[in-house]
Amino acid sequence: MSKFALTSATAAMMSLFLVTACADESADKESSSSATSAAEQEAASQNSVMDQPVDFSSAENVEKSFANIRQQAGDSSAKKLENAMDYMMFYDLEVKRNKEVLNKKLDGKTPNEIIAMVKRFK
Repeated sequence: MSKFALTSATAAMMSLFLVTACADESADKESSSSATSAAEQEAASQNSVMDQPVDFSSAENVEKSFANIRQQAGDSSAKKLENAMDYMMFYDLEVKRNKEVLNKKLDGKTPNEIIAMVKRFK
């Protein structure tokens, strides 16, 4: 009988927890609708710069592109791109640690495409 009481109490507590969590979640959704639209606008801004081709034709153009990415998408997105390029520099057998070969391979690709290329290596 005590097992039954313990199981019932546990089930009641879990039900109460789930109902409370669902109520909190719906209240959060209603109160954060304006915050969501601001977050969506920021994400759209990041996507637009992350979907524009990077000019790897010269070192100056690469720096300009990275500055633009850092300014519009933020440091974290620029760091992801840099990490992806570093990874390709050392692990892409076609590149053979040659920056000119890497630049030719990546010229015209978007930051999102470059990051996706690295994900395929792993």
